[in-house]
Amino acid sequence: MEEIPRYPGLPAPSWLDVGGLPTWHVEAGSGTPVIFVYGGNWGTAESQGGAYAWDGTFAALSRSFRTIAYDKPGQGYTPAPEADADHTMGYVVDHLLGLIEALELPPVHLVGHSRGGYIVTRATLLRPDLVRSLTIVNSGTLMPDVSTNEVVLARPPAPSFTRESARWVYENYCHLREAVTDEWVEQSYQVLVHPAHRAAVERIRDRRLMATVFNPQLARDKRETLGWLAEGRLQRPVQVIWSLNDRTARATGAYRLLETLSAFEPRTVLNMVDKAGHFPFREQPEWFYDTLGRFVEEGGYDHA
Repeated sequence: MEEIPRYPGLPAPSWLDVGGLPTWHVEAGSGTPVIFVYGGNWGTAESQGGAYAWDGTFAALSRSFRTIAYDKPGQGYTPAPEADADHTMGYVVDHLLGLIEALELPPVHLVGHSRGGYIVTRATLLRPDLVRSLTIVNSGTLMPDVSTNEVVLARPPAPSFTRESARWVYENYCHLREAVTDEWVEQSYQVLVHPAHRAAVERIRDRRLMATVFNPQLARDKRETLGWLAEGRLQRPVQVIWSLNDRTARATGAYRLLETLSAFEPRTVLNMVDKAGHFPFREQPEWFYDTLGRFVEEGGYDHA
């Protein structure tokens, strides 16, 4: 059997069948389960996310909790779905719910970054019985404001599928460019050049799946999701973590999101961090570990 690809800094991985899709995932620690969901989406050739983004946070929290990270469909080492019609954010949300059920977990604490913040929120709205709390980190996809992601990251100067392109993307995401380490860039590069990822990118581009399937469905679902939030359907403790120096998801979006959530859920908190861009868990790691760990330790402030 072919060896499962590994990310340095994370435990040995295993495959988990989630609705028929072999899913790359890792676990460590014991106790209350915490699941990490990173950002981005399939089809990108300049940089690519994976569970490795959480390596420091994963290690820190695994000392006190059962920590779980996984590669989303079509990102990292988890393959994309076979059907063109499944290349949607809805499929990715359902995949997360399927992963929780496949692991037979009690209600979990979900932590989602960027587009992962949208994913964990939508998942909680659909299946609140599976979720104990959620932490939303710098999610331009979820915030009511318009993300400036496409503006900040327009026209990378380096060729696609290179270390240089990955470094350029992360350095423009971050406020502290020294946080963009060689190790972080290398992990993104190894995913970019993996044969399964290259084939998925080519298929998505050749069939124009982002323009014809992914983006239209996400736009509809985001309107619906924001409508549900405005109706007060999210009844779980929520922590919003945001960076003051994020050029792609401005802090004003965090304040508007807080206003929407706290109108119906009093267990909503906002924690802002300075001197960080889009990746506060990599730019201000100690602050992030402490803030997230305290929230989870107190049960998502479920006693409030």
